[in-house]
Amino acid sequence: MPKTRLILAALLIAAPMLSAQQAGTSQAQTRSAEVKTAPDANHARRPSQPTFEPLQLTITFKRTRGDKITTQKTYTIAASSEQSDPQIRDDSRVPIKKDSPAAAAPTEYVNGNTDVDIQSIREVGGLISLTLRISQEGYSDSPERPSANTSLGSHRYTVSPTVPMGKLVTVYSMSDEVNNFKVEVQLLVEPLKVN
Repeated sequence: MPKTRLILAALLIAAPMLSAQQAGTSQAQTRSAEVKTAPDANHARRPSQPTFEPLQLTITFKRTRGDKITTQKTYTIAASSEQSDPQIRDDSRVPIKKDSPAAAAPTEYVNGNTDVDIQSIREVGGLISLTLRISQEGYSDSPERPSANTSLGSHRYTVSPTVPMGKLVTVYSMSDEVNNFKVEVQLLVEPLKVN
């Protein structure tokens, strides 16, 4: 009889603990099931086609002195209104030409950098509006390799054009008549061609 009482007391004490443990497991399974079903519900709401049109931007920098082109660089980048600030970074190092062949000093270099930040791309009635922030540093107007006496320049441009799709447009032009020098920035915006 004392054994029966002892077993009965153990069952009375253990029963609430077992039922609480079973309820906790059931809640954990329910939460787990909810987490697993949430992505499926969101997946059904996603559109199958993108809501933006991917674009191909071609940016050309041209410098001329007199009638001679001293620099012409063209960059092409894919971008869209959904992309946050696409960028171009073109950094190069050019050795400086020694003035005398007997110079035994180590080779020195000039950094030539072109940075382009593309911001606020949007389509407005068939036209594309955007902002270009352009920084060019360490370039020479001479078509030859820079020498120790070469003067280097640094320019920054911010241009916010609205251009038609598929047409090459000069979005910035600067002319220095005294030094017979001209800078142009051209932009071509086209739909991105997917092969």
